[in-house]
Amino acid sequence: MPWKEVIRLLLKRKLAVVCFFIVVAFALVALLAPWLAPSEIMREQIGNDTTTGLERPYHPPGWYLYLNPDHPHFNRTGYDPVTQIELPPTPQDDRQWGFFDARTWHLPLGCDVSGVSIVAKLVRGTQLAFLIGLIPTIISSVIATVMGLLAGYFGKFLDDAINYIISVMASIPLLLLLIAFIQAVRDSEGIADAFSSFGVDSKAWRNLLLVLVVIGLTTWIGLCRLVRAEVLKHKNRDYVQAARALGCGHGRIIFRHILPNVFHLVIITFTLGFVGAVSLEVFLSYVGIGVDSTLPTWGRVITAARSELQRDPSVWWPLVGSTGALFLLSLAFSLFGDALRDALDPKLRT
Repeated sequence: MPWKEVIRLLLKRKLAVVCFFIVVAFALVALLAPWLAPSEIMREQIGNDTTTGLERPYHPPGWYLYLNPDHPHFNRTGYDPVTQIELPPTPQDDRQWGFFDARTWHLPLGCDVSGVSIVAKLVRGTQLAFLIGLIPTIISSVIATVMGLLAGYFGKFLDDAINYIISVMASIPLLLLLIAFIQAVRDSEGIADAFSSFGVDSKAWRNLLLVLVVIGLTTWIGLCRLVRAEVLKHKNRDYVQAARALGCGHGRIIFRHILPNVFHLVIITFTLGFVGAVSLEVFLSYVGIGVDSTLPTWGRVITAARSELQRDPSVWWPLVGSTGALFLLSLAFSLFGDALRDALDPKLRT
C-alpha cells in the first residue's frame, strides 16, 4: 500500500489534519489521565471553595460568573465552619472579577453537585471513552472482515452459512439483544471467573468490559456485508487470476491481494463504529444498563447531570461539558476517517 501517497493526500485536506490532531490530543489526555486527574480529586469535596469563596459542593465555571456578576450563585456562599451560620451574599465589589483574575479561570467547567471538577471527570471519561470505542470496534471489525472475506471468496456452503448467521442476527433488534445478553450473563459465576483469570476482579470493570465485548459481538453485521460484496467483485479480477496462476495459496490471495483493496471499507466503518460504540455507551448509561455508576464515563456524567437542570439556579455545566467532549471527539473521528477512506480507496488514487 503506497503510504507516502496516502499521507500526501491527507495533508492536502487541512480539515482532516486538524481532526487528526484533535484525536491525538484526546488520545494523549486518555494516556495521561491517571496523572492529570488523580484519584484524590475524583472524590466528593464538600465545603467552601478557597479560591472564589463561593458555595460548594456545586460551583459554576469561573468565567461564567465573570460574565454574570449578578448570577444568583453569588447569593449563596455556604456556612461558616465555626459558627454554622449562613454567610451573607457576596458584596457587589467582590463580584467584579477581572479577565486575568485567578477566580475567572478557576474551575473552567465548574464542579458537579458532589464537588468534583467537571474537567477531572472529563479527563477520566476520555480514558474510558477510548476503551469503550476501541475494544468493541476492534472485535467487530476483526469478525466482520474475516467472515466477509471468507464468505465472498469461497462462496457456496460457507457463504450460505455466514449469510444465515447474518440474517438471524439482523432480525433481532440490536438494543434488545444487547440488553438481554448483558442482563443474562452479567451475574454469571462463570463470566466472573473468566474475567478474574485475566486479573479483572472489580465488578464495575467486569461489567464494563462485558458490555464492550457484547457490543463487539453484536455489531459486525453491516461491515461483514460490505466486505463480502466487495470481495465478490474482486475475486475474479485479473490481478487475482494472475496470483492464482503464479501458484499463490488462498490465504495469500485473500489477505495479501484482496484485503488491501477492500481495507478502505474497514477504515471508514472502524471510525464510524468507534463513534457508535461511545454513543451506545451513553445510551445504555442513560437507561441504566451495563455501566456501573462509580465509573466516570461520559455517559454516566450525562445521566447524572440530567436531573441537575431542574435546580434553581440550573446546574447546566456538567451536561454541556460532557456532551461537548463527546461531540468534538465524534466529529473529529468521523471527518478524519472519511478523509482516510478517500485516501486509501484505490479508485480515488488512480
